[in-house]
Amino acid sequence: MSVLSLSHVTLTYERAAMPVLEDVSLGLARGEFVSIIGRSGSGKTSLLNLAAGFVMPTSGRVTIDGRPVKGPGPERAVVFQDDALYPWRTVEENVALPLKLRGTPPAARREQARRMLHAVGLDGHGAKPIWELSGGQRQRVGIARALAAEPEFLLMDEPLGALDAMTRDQMHELLLTLWHSSHAGALLITHSVEEALFLSTSVIVLAPAPGRIAHREHFDFGRRFLAGEDPRRLKSDPAFIAARERLVAAIHEREPQ
Repeated sequence: MSVLSLSHVTLTYERAAMPVLEDVSLGLARGEFVSIIGRSGSGKTSLLNLAAGFVMPTSGRVTIDGRPVKGPGPERAVVFQDDALYPWRTVEENVALPLKLRGTPPAARREQARRMLHAVGLDGHGAKPIWELSGGQRQRVGIARALAAEPEFLLMDEPLGALDAMTRDQMHELLLTLWHSSHAGALLITHSVEEALFLSTSVIVLAPAPGRIAHREHFDFGRRFLAGEDPRRLKSDPAFIAARERLVAAIHEREPQ
């Protein structure tokens, strides 16, 4: 089972007075869904950038199965808050792009792109230009593109932050279904405690100045949804409510007045 690991990682940006992250250690295995939450300035996006290979740690190690991460790689797909789609390409062409870059033959990449569009509920949208899609549909395309090349790890930086509440709830259920079927390890950066709690097998709270792990807890609400439980009942479960309050308290512990 592949594991993406950050081991005693510290990250200091040039000319910064203090590290943005200090002595952070975590592992993400295939089949796990880990969410990172915390106050502004706690280094959430910086942590994802380290995992993606966009930046290198000042100290410590980022590895996959013990091999150093030296940059972005095909085993890690990234979904951003801005969908980062190419407006001059059709929906299907956007989804197929990672396969084209990999050298997959045209027929095979078209078939995989259509399979992924079906998985995210966008059958019949493949020939459309990106600008015809709603915000929720664009994020579905972004997720379909990320999963088209069957990565081992799916890294997401607040991909649902700009969506309305109803669309966001629908996307939660879609994300869980796609994560479960792909067997990928998922890492999500989010400001929403409830989102992290519903989706994740593990939630990590970062404290700021410098960013460090302040709290870590395992949950099974997402797996319970996948097993058939109603999401609204799950979110009104006393255990869910109590867990949400623990996470909120961990986020705001020792917050400056």
